[in-house]
Amino acid sequence: MKRGQPTWFWVALSAPLVLFASSMLYGIGKTQWLRYQERLRASAAAPSAPSAVGGLVFDGSLIDLSSVMGRARRLANEWDPEAALLDIEATLQGGKIQPQLGGTAKLTFGPSPFAPQARRTGLFVVSYDQGGLHAAPEPGNAGVTLPEPMCAPETVLQRVAELGVRPLVLRYGLDSVKRPSWLVHPVGEPEQLRIFEPQACGPRGTIVVQPR
Repeated sequence: MKRGQPTWFWVALSAPLVLFASSMLYGIGKTQWLRYQERLRASAAAPSAPSAVGGLVFDGSLIDLSSVMGRARRLANEWDPEAALLDIEATLQGGKIQPQLGGTAKLTFGPSPFAPQARRTGLFVVSYDQGGLHAAPEPGNAGVTLPEPMCAPETVLQRVAELGVRPLVLRYGLDSVKRPSWLVHPVGEPEQLRIFEPQACGPRGTIVVQPR
């Protein structure tokens, strides 16, 4: 500082530099904030087409139905907290979904029945096939809400070993008397239907229709 100049002179001289530096810092901070927001939006959208979660790969390869059910539930709850389970249907072989052999799975959800005001309308459908896991809202009306099954689908499959190694259709929905049930039969043979209750896996009967 040169002698003879008052303090206010140096303060006034440095003010433009301070303002310029503040503007630069604000611009950098705003850019970083926008980038951070963009990353948040990207991470929020990522579950709609996940490739791997918790070590599981949802890429269209062989997988068990329980894993798909767990991922589908998380995605549905992101769509609408406490989303209602409406239907599960899968084609399995050897106890697994095998897309390379035509295996698929489809899980349908509706808006939460507990919300005082509906946050969502329509349906939320999660499917698994050769292309991997897909999840998206779809138009439609929600049907009967099903309780979450405590009986794992793999346990149901163990109890129909007599059906052999044929591809099986496994569905969680309502049976003929409107009870939530696991329903399983060989592909193309609905007359070989087996029915199990969804909590303790107890059999609800064997329906075998003899051909005419």
